[in-house]
Amino acid sequence: MVVLSSSVALYVSLTAIAATAPFANSGGAGAGRPVEPGFVAALTAPRARPSVPDTQLVGGRVALEAARDAQRAFERTRRRNLPYWNGPTGRCDEIVGRFCLWHDKDPSWNPGPESPRVKVARDELIQLLERYSSAAPGEGWIVGQWIRYLVEAGRPEKARTAAGSCVAERWWCLALAAYARHALGDFSGADEAYETALRAMPSEESCRWRDLSYILEGEALDDYEALDCVERGAFETRAWWLADPLFMVPGNERRTEHFSRNVLNRLQLGADSPYGVHWGRDLEELLVRYGWPEGWSRRREPVYSPGRQRPSITGHDPDRSFRFLPPSELMSEFTTLEAAWELEPRRPREEYQPPYAVAFDGREQGFDHQLAVFRRGGSALLVGAYEWASDSLPPETPLRVGLVYSAEHGRLEVAVSDDAPRRGVLTMRTRAEPGILGIEALADSAGRAARVRVGRRLSAPTDRPSLSDIILLEPGVGEAAPGTLEEALRLVRSSTTVRRGERIGLLWELYGVAERTPLEVEVSLTKPGKSFFRRAAEWLGLAKEDDSTVSLEWREQMGGGSGPASRYLELQIPDLAEGRYVLSASVQLAGGTELTSARVLTVRER
Repeated sequence: MVVLSSSVALYVSLTAIAATAPFANSGGAGAGRPVEPGFVAALTAPRARPSVPDTQLVGGRVALEAARDAQRAFERTRRRNLPYWNGPTGRCDEIVGRFCLWHDKDPSWNPGPESPRVKVARDELIQLLERYSSAAPGEGWIVGQWIRYLVEAGRPEKARTAAGSCVAERWWCLALAAYARHALGDFSGADEAYETALRAMPSEESCRWRDLSYILEGEALDDYEALDCVERGAFETRAWWLADPLFMVPGNERRTEHFSRNVLNRLQLGADSPYGVHWGRDLEELLVRYGWPEGWSRRREPVYSPGRQRPSITGHDPDRSFRFLPPSELMSEFTTLEAAWELEPRRPREEYQPPYAVAFDGREQGFDHQLAVFRRGGSALLVGAYEWASDSLPPETPLRVGLVYSAEHGRLEVAVSDDAPRRGVLTMRTRAEPGILGIEALADSAGRAARVRVGRRLSAPTDRPSLSDIILLEPGVGEAAPGTLEEALRLVRSSTTVRRGERIGLLWELYGVAERTPLEVEVSLTKPGKSFFRRAAEWLGLAKEDDSTVSLEWREQMGGGSGPASRYLELQIPDLAEGRYVLSASVQLAGGTELTSARVLTVRER
């Protein structure tokens, strides 16, 4: 949960700073954006001059001012009826402009149902905005507020209809239509509408909407800010490709959420906010990073509070949101993506909670898996095994599971199993090119999703010898050993976690050997990464040597067929210490060429 709060004391002190150095405490993110002079003063939305007779223009101006008055009156009503909550004080994880930001979930926050007075006031505002929009059809601010409050009231279908009546600037009407589609969960339609709106915008406006400066950090932010607006296009395309929460859900809901936050930001210019302070760069940054809060609270102040002119308002985000934008080190290199990407870091730079899932499970939450790639002519055969042993899912919860491959340059292939079992194997063929291989699962009736992603640089097949991935199998009891991958698919393990003393099967394929060739083969199990101090202690006799490597070697002849040559063997896991090990297969050809394939295993107790 992201919580942010503003207080009058902090607000006043930063107002003085802002007069000479606007947004000096923003931490530098978004520094490339133009600064509005005096951001603590009321801002007005830029207006498109409607092409109507002067008599109607006067009526439109009156309608716009009346709409602004009605919007301010509603937000005052909202603030007066907010629940009281006296949360943490005197501590900030981060200060953004006038606001104190902290990330901890606080169990004392329980907003309960919205006040009936606020619901009634919102419905009255919606009716007024509809009338004012008819009186001033060219005023984009009015129709935007009408659509925004319809969505807030839980009426996105009506909002989409309202967006269809928009006759303001074309790009703004397209953006409002996309905003309504996003609220409906039509992410593919929202994606398309936002793309069209961005193309129709003035170039300067498009740059502002596309800007990722607020949500990037570290080297990725430095690299991004070194580019001009045109050069940033490829960077942004890649970032949003990696940030897509589930590839098997049509559209990119994280990207459409970003643009929807920009819609709300534009609507707040010249409007009142639930915080009761003028909209500025600090609130813009918080909105773009964390989205519109799911609720607000006010602090119950003592009867006598010197200097306090308005209540302190706190905005509350969902208890669980996720950082879908990859960390800085994966923005340009994603081959270690599975291990390094944490969806719920302690202090995320940005967050989003998709409407279909309040939780994303990985291996630590019971979603185990095994992924492997094999060559088949000019294509790649992808194999994905999974097991979702989440105790939080009711036994009969319907699951939708997909084996996905998203190529770096936009091509997406998905093999989906509807009404899938808790444990299964999926296969799919795809062209060999760099991309992301993954397994995704969605139990939308339970509000839970699961996913795993691995960056793979699949290369086009060549005549040069190579090895496939190693795939782990369950040995068939009383059955003949599988001679090919196709025969082995029913035996694929759903996990790479093994037990000491357990017997497992291994299978890999050899490619590019046209004739039967003598080979030297070695299979080893090694514990990686001893520290310098551990190795030194063993050398000095201060610690027992860790016999963490076991191996098996033999010679044989393979190849000579028209297809791949398969090798299957069974291995009993020795009595090793618990932890992660590298299982590798090394094949040395007669000419000295050595081929290696490896897989990480986790060894547990019996």
